[in-house]
Amino acid sequence: MSKSLNVTHFTDYRAFLLAYIQDAKTSNRKWTFGMWVNQLGLKDTSSITKIVQGSRHPGAAITEALIKHFRFNSKDAQYFRDLVHLHKIKQDPRLSVLLLEKMGKQFPNAALRILDDKAFAIISNWYCTAIREMVKLNEFFEDPEWISKKLYFKVTPKEAKQAMDLLLAAELLSRDAQGRLKVTQGRFKTQNDYASEAIKRYHESMLENAKQAIRLIAVEDREFSASVITMNAANILKAKELIREFKDQFAQLMEEESGDGTYQIQLQFFPLTRPQAASQGAVLKVGELKSE
Repeated sequence: MSKSLNVTHFTDYRAFLLAYIQDAKTSNRKWTFGMWVNQLGLKDTSSITKIVQGSRHPGAAITEALIKHFRFNSKDAQYFRDLVHLHKIKQDPRLSVLLLEKMGKQFPNAALRILDDKAFAIISNWYCTAIREMVKLNEFFEDPEWISKKLYFKVTPKEAKQAMDLLLAAELLSRDAQGRLKVTQGRFKTQNDYASEAIKRYHESMLENAKQAIRLIAVEDREFSASVITMNAANILKAKELIREFKDQFAQLMEEESGDGTYQIQLQFFPLTRPQAASQGAVLKVGELKSE
């Protein structure tokens, strides 16, 4: 395993496993899941492929087999166990935050940032910010059943009620003189590049929603496009600044105090190739994809 694959640099055990797989394939073109399964002492490849693909979590035996395979020291082994456990308790913000706090104390240099459980729940559950914006709808009705049916993507009435309670407690929503919900002034923003588990969960959920939207929502009601470019790594900071400026300007121009729909704007910018020595400075657009 590459020395650059330090497990404490990861906040998701699957991301670590995928990074290992990529590293193994690069180092050995003959590497296969079958070889890995034999090294782990497992019976068949499905036990590990299901874990990597996200359809199951590793049990205690497989977790320990992975720890042995990666030759973790005692502290890194516990960090990996905690990462696995963190995903198993994903639906409980309080337990998640308690575990994150413990991990943060044990690994102060790890890629973890701690939030309180209220903020953690609001950020990690995509529908909290969506429901906050829905309050601006002309037809908004403060009823969990109505909210559940109004949203394209699955949110139960119970989750909708919990979201409104959290938003009120965090003062991201308030009530007017007539007792109706209203959005408080300002935006709920997190520090740019703030590497928290909650933010990662938010983006994972929204990307899942985006995948469904490709099939679920008519082309005239959505916009999906992508470009592939070659550029210098030295310009990454500038690229991120341009993307953030566009997103902020878009929100300022398009957002209204009341409306007939709540929308999500997603922008992704990430490398398709591994880092290497800087090459020529020209920017070459090699391909562009646009939705139908």
